[in-house]
Amino acid sequence: MARKGGSKSLKRYAAPPVMQVSSVKEKRFVTRPEPGPHRLEMSLPLQVLVRDILKMAETGREAKYVISHSMVLVDGIVRTSYKFPVGLMDVVSVKELGKHYRVLVDNKSRLIPVEIPQEEASMKICRINKKYLYRGRLRLATEDGRTFETEDWSLNVGGSLLVKVPEGTILDKAPLSEGVLGYVFMGKHTGAVGTVRKISESSLLRDSAVKLSLGDGSEISTVRDYVMVVGRDKPWLKLF
Repeated sequence: MARKGGSKSLKRYAAPPVMQVSSVKEKRFVTRPEPGPHRLEMSLPLQVLVRDILKMAETGREAKYVISHSMVLVDGIVRTSYKFPVGLMDVVSVKELGKHYRVLVDNKSRLIPVEIPQEEASMKICRINKKYLYRGRLRLATEDGRTFETEDWSLNVGGSLLVKVPEGTILDKAPLSEGVLGYVFMGKHTGAVGTVRKISESSLLRDSAVKLSLGDGSEISTVRDYVMVVGRDKPWLKLF
């Protein structure tokens, strides 16, 4: 007998914290994001964003109507699937309202939309997750599933690209190094933004760590994989 594929449903109690799921006892299931640019643990479906977070609809049917009628854009592209996964740093635009939102992670590890000005709606920050060679050329794979070719070998995993969407043109770039601005998107210090002071190498006993200095003068330390660069002296884009 053939092996069954992955589950097509998602129970509310099993939903990742980023979804802000409520009414666990009243309703059993929640919309499961379809495969896309973001992994399940760091994404929420468009239906949940439109209905439960932005409050643009009262029911799932109304949310599906809004989405299927090309009213919602993600990174400048119309998305008509109510299961499309929206994740970190995505730009969600609502044409009928003329509003734009950037999806960020707050200090409670929840994905939240932050309203941004129209001039920033065509830009997003992409974290570099992988660096490799393909046919002799350097390629960078980012958090949102994009791939870029570049000749800048100073860029490393954890660094970021400021990208124009939907074209995918690189506007600016910065490696993860001392002195840049880092944004913590996972872990105990989720939502913190500070200047990178020190990067320690990994060992057999622990992962590579990053020490950041916050605006109030305090310092925090977190895993390197939980940090993304959001600018140099100041953030490239509005965060909170």
